[in-house]
Formats: sequence, structure tokens, C-alpha cells
Amino acid sequence: MDKNSEYNKSFEIFEKNGNALIRAIFESSAEGILIVNKDGQIIMANSQSEKMFGYTPGELPGRSVDDLVPSVLRKHHSGHRKRFHQTPTQRPMGSGRDFPAQRKDGSFFSVEISLNHANLEGEMFVMAFITDITERKKFEYQVLKNKELLWYFVKHTPAAVAMLDHKLRYLVVSSRWVEDYELSSDIIGHYHSEYFPDFEEKWEPHFKKCLEGEIVTGDEDEIRYAGDKRTWIRWEAHPWREDNGHIGGLIMFSENITERKRSQDALRKSETKLKQYTRELERSNRELQDFAYISSHDLQEPLRKIRAFGDRISQKEKENLSPRGQDYLDRMQNSAERMQKLINDLLAFSRVSSRAKPFKRLNLSTILNDVLSDLEILIEKTNAIIEVSDLPYWEGDDTQLRQLFQNLISNAIKFRKADLDPKIIISHQLIREGGMERLEISVEDNGIGFDEKHNEKIFQIFQRLEGRKYEGSGIGLAICKRIAQRHGGDIKACSELGKGSRFVITLEQISSDNKD
Repeated sequence: MDKNSEYNKSFEIFEKNGNALIRAIFESSAEGILIVNKDGQIIMANSQSEKMFGYTPGELPGRSVDDLVPSVLRKHHSGHRKRFHQTPTQRPMGSGRDFPAQRKDGSFFSVEISLNHANLEGEMFVMAFITDITERKKFEYQVLKNKELLWYFVKHTPAAVAMLDHKLRYLVVSSRWVEDYELSSDIIGHYHSEYFPDFEEKWEPHFKKCLEGEIVTGDEDEIRYAGDKRTWIRWEAHPWREDNGHIGGLIMFSENITERKRSQDALRKSETKLKQYTRELERSNRELQDFAYISSHDLQEPLRKIRAFGDRISQKEKENLSPRGQDYLDRMQNSAERMQKLINDLLAFSRVSSRAKPFKRLNLSTILNDVLSDLEILIEKTNAIIEVSDLPYWEGDDTQLRQLFQNLISNAIKFRKADLDPKIIISHQLIREGGMERLEISVEDNGIGFDEKHNEKIFQIFQRLEGRKYEGSGIGLAICKRIAQRHGGDIKACSELGKGSRFVITLEQISSDNKD
């Protein structure tokens, strides 16, 4: 069969069934279709239009098309309809003419209408193709609302934020942006480069990447603004996109970090100075330790000879001396003994750092009990009463902590009142702050006390408040302070003349890397 024969056959089928085919197309359309005569009466309506407007099948034909328009617009719509019949012009869908429509139940919705006309036997009919755009309008409204919210957010956020278009003109800026860069309030529409002299050097390469879809950042950048003023900022720029997905420009966030930068620079300088001071202090400490050790070592040899010869004279020649000579000999031996104790204490002071042992976990109650055992004779001799709480485990140097307890308890007994048995209360408390833990140990007595104006003086080496009324070198409390400081803490005292004293030792829970 040739092509002409095939065409003729198809044409005959279409001509015979044309009305049915057109009707099928009419009914299956996804759009609502109305055919209206010159009087505005609906001649035909497909099922989609009936469904759209809420009418039952066959209910729309014969009704006025004005019934599908809100009542307040019907007069306007009627006039518009008559003018269209007089000068019909095709109006395609998507021409941007949204129109309010009314359902049978009186509810309103938005439609988009395409109009066309046809003359049949001298009478003109209008064909209206109707699309329900309710969901689209909701989406457009949400987009608009989001855009308005974005603009509101940018303008009123407390951060420095600017929104620029693809040509880097300001669309909206926050008050903080205007304030930080000393800009005028009429910068909208102006180019970013107008206000930043180093635009080409600092900004343009980054903004170009951003407008290509990349997020760009700067952690520490010094920029120029308002003429030749300079500031340090941390910033970030993100591309923003139009509804069609194309990049419309960028949003920039910035933070003025000038003060932080100055603080960091000052801190670095301070750290450098601190390291220098630390090195000098370490050198001084080494020299002091060397001096203390060498001096005490060199002094001990002649001192031993003085004591040896003094003992020999006392044993073999003392009876041959005059009373004055015997007094001189006793004074010499007492002075030599005090000198020996002073040298030993000086060595002990220098060894707090020079011969320190690594820290380990200790039972402080065991250490304290050992000290009380060593002092048992002195305690019994003075009728001392000692009340002790259970101390916890702690990281430290056992030898030094033993010396710390011994010095404080010995002092408390030594500086007792003549008419009152000494009473010593040893207690503790654990303090936790910010993830850190420290131990406070209190040693409180009922002794003679001292004037609080000497609070700092008593911890200085060779300082003695009672002169030679009490035995001692004036180094014991200085050793205690140095031991406490090596354990990351300190020691403080509070006292009142005649009312006893209270010493509080603070020990920090420090790591094994920080104990020398």
C-alpha cells in the first residue's frame, strides 16, 4: 500500500470519528478547558475544569463564566470579556497574568489563563485554558518570604554581614558592617571596591572564586578601609543562588580581630620575656644551689676541725682553764653547733630542687604517721595533743612531704605557750574547680602566734621573728614554701599574737611532666 492510500484511509477514519477524537482530547487535558459564547455562557467544560471549580459533571455548561470569578471582580471581568469579543487577541499561557478564581463553595484560588478564539458559522467562541497555580503561588510566596527574612537577618544581625550581587554591588548590609568599616548608610547599589582601597590585591581573587561556586575564607587578614585605616579581620564568603540555580552573588561575614591580634602579639612578647626570665631564674637557681652546696661543703671542713679541737680541749684541758676560759670554750662549741645546723639547713633548702625525686602516688596519712612516730619523744615530752584526719592519696615526693609535715609540726610544738600544753589539729579538704583538683591541708596550733604583718616575712630564708629566744636557723618555713611550690601549690599563714597560728598548704594535682 502506497503512502497516499494510507493517508486517505487515515483521513476517512478521522473524518468519521473526528468528533469523538476531539472530545477525547478535550476530556483528557490536564488543564481545565472552557468554551464560552459571546454572552459569557459556558457552552462546554471538560472534567478537569469541573473538578477544579468544584462542580459536578454537566453542571457548568449553561452557567455564566462570571460565576467563576469573585463577586467583587465580576463587573470588571464582564467588561474585559466584552472588549475581548470586540477585539480578540490570542493570549498564551505563561504571559504572567495571574487571575483570582472562585470555586462553587465560595473559596478562592489563583489560576493562569490562556485565551484563544474561533469563528463558527459567523459566531465567535472563546476557548479558555485554565491552570490551577495555587501550589506555585504558595511556593513563590515562601521564596519571597524567605528572601525577605534573609534580607531582614542580614540587616539586623549583630555580626558584620554584607550581601553583594554578581557585580559585587551591595544589596543589603548589617549595621555592624557599616559600623566596623565606617561606611555611610547609602552604600546600597555601590561597588565593594569603592570602599576598600586594596580590593584588587586582597578581595578580587577570593571573590572571583566565590562567584564560581567556592566558599572562601581568611583567618587573619590585614585590610585597608576608610581611606588608609587598617584592621585585622577573620572573614568568610559564600555564594548565593537565584531561584533558577544560577549564582546571584555572595554573602560575606567578617569579624574584627584587631584587639585579639594585639593581645596575641602582646602575649607572644610576654611569653618570650617569660621564657627569658625563666632561663635567667633557672640559671640563678643553679648558681644559688651550686653556691650553697660549695659554700656549705667548703665550710664544713674547717668547722669540723673547730668542733674537734673544741671537744679535745673540753675533754682534756677544760679543768686547767679559768672560769672565763671555760665560758669562752662553751660559747665556741655552741656557735660551732649552730653553724653546723645552719649549714645543714642551707643544704636542705638547696636540695629541694637539686635532689628532688620523681613524683609518685603516695598515702599522705602513712607519711604523716611516720613523721609523728619520729617526733614521738618530743610529743610525749611536751604533752602535745595532735588531732589528725585521714589524708588522701596524692602525687608527690615522699621525702619532701615528710620534711614539710615535720617542719610544721616541730614548729607548732616549739612555739607553744609556756603555761599550756600544745594542741595541733591537722585537717584537709579537696577542692574541684573547672576540671582541676587541689588539696588543702591545714595545720593549726594553740601556740604563741605572731603578728600577721609578718605573714610573708616568715617564709623568707634566715628570717626569725623571735631572734634567738627559740632554737633554729630561720630556714624551716622557707623550705616548706619551696616544697609546696614544687608540688604546684603554695603555703599561707594566718595568726594572731597569743592566739595560735594556722598554716594552709595547697597542693595541685599536677602531671608527672610538671614536677621539677
